[in-house]
Amino acid sequence: MMIKEKKVHFWNGNKSPTRRAYEKQLLSLCLKESGVTDADIVIDEADYPNAEDEGNIFSNGCDVLVSVAGNQKFLGKRVAMIEIPVCRGVLGHRLLVIPQRHAEHFANLDSIQQLQQMNIGVPATWADADLFRYNGFNVLERGCLDDLFIRLLDKEFDYVALGANEIESIFEEFRGAETGLLMEKSLLIYYPLPLVFYVHPDRTDLISIIETGLTTAMSNGKHKSLFDIHHPNLVDRLALKTRSTFRLTNPYLPNSLKDFCPVL
Repeated sequence: MMIKEKKVHFWNGNKSPTRRAYEKQLLSLCLKESGVTDADIVIDEADYPNAEDEGNIFSNGCDVLVSVAGNQKFLGKRVAMIEIPVCRGVLGHRLLVIPQRHAEHFANLDSIQQLQQMNIGVPATWADADLFRYNGFNVLERGCLDDLFIRLLDKEFDYVALGANEIESIFEEFRGAETGLLMEKSLLIYYPLPLVFYVHPDRTDLISIIETGLTTAMSNGKHKSLFDIHHPNLVDRLALKTRSTFRLTNPYLPNSLKDFCPVL
């Protein structure tokens, strides 16, 4: 396939290093599987702590990004969404980070109401904040990923919920165990949260190329191989199928993904 402009500006900020690495390689894979070998992918990993700035990203030179389907920051904006989940639904499997001293308390929780009555910490602009609020949780939304664990240790809130695809690397990067935190072992909060490509609406060439490449990679097994490289043995290692699971509703999914189910 032909690409109209050789440079592809890919915004890859406001997320964990684990997601950045996977999504960067995924875009390269999609272009390659569409037969595009001469594109110059320009990576922008700047973080935008202001939701309005992120919502206007396509007015500031961005061609493509990966975000959650139905991201409310793009509501009413000119964007094109490729409605094919790219991360097998794993981001919607949220595991908790808690203070070590509260391990027994969380292990004995048996209802979603108990979690709702406590405070959950969410970095500013993360789509999870709206979703948790919709489901009746007490959300403290501010700050960034870099200070999230510090604020948890300072008792600003009671727990943090991170995607199964990134919690281990974030916990290690910010030295969770050394500072007195714990990846809780028995609970899982699940809500459908597919990640998808968003593309500048004027880059119709890129929309077609990415969609074709992603579909091809899923058909020939290369997408799964890439996923497994970045998330090896994820389901068993984190016991995603055996935890006590609290299911939430995601009202922001587009109609085409209302019946989305994770492929784990």
